[in-house]
Amino acid sequence: MKSLTPAAGVALLVISSAGNGAALTLGGPLSQSCYEAALSGDATHFTVQSCDRSLTEEALTQRDRAATFVNRGVLQMLKGARGEADSDFDSAIKLDHNLADAWLNKAFLRLRDDRGGEALPLIEESIKLGPQRKALAYFARGLAYEDVGDLNAAYADLRRAHDLEPNWSLPAQYLARYQVVRNPSR
Repeated sequence: MKSLTPAAGVALLVISSAGNGAALTLGGPLSQSCYEAALSGDATHFTVQSCDRSLTEEALTQRDRAATFVNRGVLQMLKGARGEADSDFDSAIKLDHNLADAWLNKAFLRLRDDRGGEALPLIEESIKLGPQRKALAYFARGLAYEDVGDLNAAYADLRRAHDLEPNWSLPAQYLARYQVVRNPSR
């Protein structure tokens, strides 16, 4: 029988979804600026303001409006404004229930607060809908499973994230914390 245990003494890394959870928008120049800021992790007052202005000044399609809420939410999350970020993700989901990255970023807020059990259904919805980066979704689910103590499922999802994006170093760093132990008595 195999058992998995995370190696002792390794702290949970802070997860930044910048560049990972941004939602593509084809709207106007302000929404494009908002998207680029979320993609690069440039969470300044000016970049959040470009998102605000896009939502009030540009004629966006419903999909682009939802994506802009996601991008502003990513920036708010990076700034530590969790309530505002959560509200933005809710607004995005209300506008476009099928926007996988809104669900995934909402889950990241829960993961940052060590609430993996609450993050799991949000991540499941994101995976079902097809996020832009599947590896990020599986990585998030791996963290959520770790948080609730399901180490076998956590390891499997971290492995899948690594297999999907082998050049992304974060899954490998987390996998390195695990030791696969064979129990010879079984």
